[in-house]
Amino acid sequence: MGRRALWLLALLGCVPGAAQRPVNPRALQGMTLGLPPPTDLRQTPGIGCGQLSRDLALRAHKALVSSFSEAGATATLDEHAPWTLTVTLREAAMGLENVGGLRRSDRPVEDMPEDAPSLNEPRASLFNSGNGNAAVVLDAALSRGGTVVWRGTVTGHARSAPCVEAIDKVREALADAIGELRDRVIRAMGR
Repeated sequence: MGRRALWLLALLGCVPGAAQRPVNPRALQGMTLGLPPPTDLRQTPGIGCGQLSRDLALRAHKALVSSFSEAGATATLDEHAPWTLTVTLREAAMGLENVGGLRRSDRPVEDMPEDAPSLNEPRASLFNSGNGNAAVVLDAALSRGGTVVWRGTVTGHARSAPCVEAIDKVREALADAIGELRDRVIRAMGR
């Protein structure tokens, strides 16, 4: 790779992170919100680009507690709090639009030519710009007194050069999803 290509790759890797969403520190003042640890329903801890993120649900829980505390709520693990938010981590990957029906556990196609790349290897490419779009999908349900009052799905995004800082970009997408979730929950609790 030439010097110019390395310089361009380094420049693309410097895509700034998304700014944190501002929140009114009194939006949920005086409210107690039960935040049990999120359920991780991803098929695999792989986030693409040959990277794994096994602790993403734990990071999501810490970020949820922090985010709702910043909004003035008293966050607790108690599932029987007056308000309870249950969250499920459904997807977290670089280039979700490129995820097809193949899984690593699928049998490879039998008639592949000898020089074809293995289906078990990451298929990231510098020319496949979709791999630079990190996305995290969260399903959530807000309950009051045991009755679900709001249910929704949020998706957080982060942009990057393909496969550059994959784990950091997925964490940035997680923060974006949690910010969006907090905004929706504040509106739902205000009704």
